[in-house]
Amino acid sequence: MFDTKSSYILSKLGIQRFQRRKKSTNPEDFFGLLWNDILTLLDKSVNELKKNELDLLTKIVKSAFEDDCEMPASKEISNFKLMHHKPKLLISFVDSKMEVGKNFHYVIKTKPLHILEQSINDKKILWSKIKEFKNESSTGKL
Repeated sequence: MFDTKSSYILSKLGIQRFQRRKKSTNPEDFFGLLWNDILTLLDKSVNELKKNELDLLTKIVKSAFEDDCEMPASKEISNFKLMHHKPKLLISFVDSKMEVGKNFHYVIKTKPLHILEQSINDKKILWSKIKEFKNESSTGKL
């Protein structure tokens, strides 16, 4: 599977890896990226993200990992049944009513990336939630 940077480059070259998916009525279907123990839910496919949205997403995910930890490759995922393990953290960039809290150790709900990149206040709220997650995970509460 390609990582996020490769997906972005291929999309700029006009190479589509996936066909655009129609809105699904299945509540378990979503647009997401799995980065080891972090799952990010997105409001659109990775191929549809703008470069600045993709950069922001990468920075957000990187901030959730330990400081000395290397950034893992991402894997696109579209259904909870396709996951082999339960991630420690879910960051939802979706404004939907998807009920996912009970399936994960720690859930952070935030604004979609296109809104988040324009709002300093929303970014501050997100960074504080990530800091809280890191503090809890370092004390062994997760």
